[in-house]
Amino acid sequence: MQTELEKKEILRLSNEESNKITRECLRIAMFKLMGSEDFEKITVTEIAKRAGVSRLAFYRNYESKEALVSDLCSSLYTELSASLRGDRFQTNRKQWYVDFFRTIKENSDYFAVYLKANLKLDDGVILESVYPSATVEEHYAKVAREGAFLSILTDWFNSGMRESAEKMGEIFAKVMGNEVKTDDV
Repeated sequence: MQTELEKKEILRLSNEESNKITRECLRIAMFKLMGSEDFEKITVTEIAKRAGVSRLAFYRNYESKEALVSDLCSSLYTELSASLRGDRFQTNRKQWYVDFFRTIKENSDYFAVYLKANLKLDDGVILESVYPSATVEEHYAKVAREGAFLSILTDWFNSGMRESAEKMGEIFAKVMGNEVKTDDV
């Protein structure tokens, strides 16, 4: 329970600070709700109530529960996308695969939320956002590779991540090729 002094301090917070706290409360509420309910059954009212905020506060910060889940998992997505721009992706593809699977394993709670919400990792092709295609053929080759990668990743995750990140990196390097040129991605 908050003291009067704590209540007054909260009132002094700027709107930005207040919205940051509200967003964090909403993210925590959503994360906890998804641990016990199907994403489709969770309502904005339920999220707001669990977070201790109004529906209006929810909509001031997020346009939908999907946007909230995206925000919840954004640091994981940002980390994975940034790794595509790194040297390791260009110079040691196998080790990049290992790092990718390790990152998913280390952040399995967030990845589970994303899968449970039945959301895609990105609105478009992740590779396309880093390495734009020059031709339609190149675009569809990226779509195919990314689809295969996400299918393998999801299957590994859903089957309990029994294989180590190192083993998955090795397997994927064999499946996709370890030394794929950027132009070929």
